[in-house]
Parts: sequence; structure tokens; C-alpha cells
Amino acid sequence: MECSRHGNRRPTFICKHLQYGEGLGFHQPDEPPDEDWPFQNAWCDACDKVLVEEGEWNDRSESFAQIMAICEGCFEEIKEKNIKR
Repeated sequence: MECSRHGNRRPTFICKHLQYGEGLGFHQPDEPPDEDWPFQNAWCDACDKVLVEEGEWNDRSESFAQIMAICEGCFEEIKEKNIKR
């Protein structure tokens, strides 16, 4: 994907809350990206709570998360802002 800040980079996917958030928590799948899904993805604590309640990604959890695509450069910056230390 083409990013105005990072140029041509691989796409990644995050919940809408992480885009402008800080200290919201940063959750990623337990398994690393693979051939079937070679993209990184992440969601915040609030989305993780809904995910746990639902037991899986479904209409409710996905609607709450409102997943969006960003480049891997932006992903790393957002990760740094949202990981709780």
C-alpha cells in the first residue's frame, strides 16, 4: 500500500481506537503472520474485552473494532504509542 509518510509498504490492520490513541493496550494474535494471512494486525484493550466476551471475531466484535488498513510503518508507530509499560 502507498503511505504518504512511509512510501510503499505492506498493509497491516488495526482497530479504529488505536489510530489516534495512546496507552490503550496493544493486542496481536498469538500466531505470527503466515502464508494464508501474511499481515500483522492489532487491537486495543476495549476491543479485546469484546473479543473475549464473544469468544471470536464475529459481527459484534468486528463492528466494535471497525478494522482499518494502515502501512507497516504507521503500525510500528501506533504500537509504540499504545503498548502499556
